[in-house]
Amino acid sequence: MIYAAILAGGKGTRMGGDLPKQFLEVSGVPIVVRTVRAFLGCGIVDGTVLCVPREYIDYTLEVLDGYPDTQGKVSVIEGGADRTGSLENACRFFEESRGVQRDDVLITHDCVRPFVTAEMILSSVKAAREYGGATAAIPSVDTICVSSGGRVIESVPDRSKLYSVQTPQTFMFGDFCRILYSLSHEEKSRVTDASAVFRMRGRTVALSQGSPSNIKITHPSDIPLAEKLAESFS
Repeated sequence: MIYAAILAGGKGTRMGGDLPKQFLEVSGVPIVVRTVRAFLGCGIVDGTVLCVPREYIDYTLEVLDGYPDTQGKVSVIEGGADRTGSLENACRFFEESRGVQRDDVLITHDCVRPFVTAEMILSSVKAAREYGGATAAIPSVDTICVSSGGRVIESVPDRSKLYSVQTPQTFMFGDFCRILYSLSHEEKSRVTDASAVFRMRGRTVALSQGSPSNIKITHPSDIPLAEKLAESFS
């Protein structure tokens, strides 16, 4: 079985406004609806859970119920205080409601990446089954410098070895849960993405298909670009 955990537990304070960014509309459709549609429509996911702030659970259900293709097709649960908390809540939800088999797969994805495609999801699952864990990524097009104080360049890594990490990030379910539950509080505080859970225990994380269009909508300036991308996805 393949399960998907869409993480929408943040409040989106960098975006401003009254609603968390996952509920903002892009070309008339809420971001959360666009993302959910991608997973419902990819043809391989057996169950999807959406992790949102507790106070937005009812609102999320109301939004999804407004679209026939998402109505009643996603479980909406409370997210955690941070990313690891949401991941734990999603894992425990699937364990309790579906059970977990040895060869089950868990896909994790940022809700505010609404332009993920079926090809990216399939690529991520394929890589996770081969290596145990996988993350979508694309080669870095920028020169990246290291500066501990933000004033002067200390070093410049070889750009040919640098990649921009995206989601989906996918793992063999049982292994991921065991590692996640074993992390200390201090280790969990250092988790910036799901792949860090695997890497903290020395596990391999493969690179899977990403795309420059698989943007993360974070700031108000991202909305115009998202509107343009939505035209090509319609």
